[in-house]
Amino acid sequence: MITANAEHTRPARVLAVDDERHIARLIEFVLKKEGYEVRIAHSGEQAIEVIDEFSPDAMLLDLILPGMSGLDVLKRLKADEKHSKLAVMVLTARSFEEMPAEVLEAGANLHCTKPIAPSSLIRKLLDLKVPPVFVEAA
Repeated sequence: MITANAEHTRPARVLAVDDERHIARLIEFVLKKEGYEVRIAHSGEQAIEVIDEFSPDAMLLDLILPGMSGLDVLKRLKADEKHSKLAVMVLTARSFEEMPAEVLEAGANLHCTKPIAPSSLIRKLLDLKVPPVFVEAA
């Protein structure tokens, strides 16, 4: 049962994965200002490492990354029972029409095209059911 007991609330954790450092820092700034706890990764391999130690509630994932692609990260996470329910928003410069069906089939919950306004980014996280304060089960 989920309760609103203050002992069981914490900031929602979001992992932003983007090889463009200025974009990652902007996302971090916007989300922290809204009350989220944020970590950044700049490659697919780094994202996998951070996920295991940070246990995010949601991930913003660019598709074009050095080394392991965002699609490969997504497939790997969704195949792992421990991370299969992680809310994933693909945030990429590609339009929805250009998105391969494979991305959605791999388990992305939402797609957003860059650039994205800060207010839209927050709205999309709320659409994913990831408010700034996460209520843990008692």
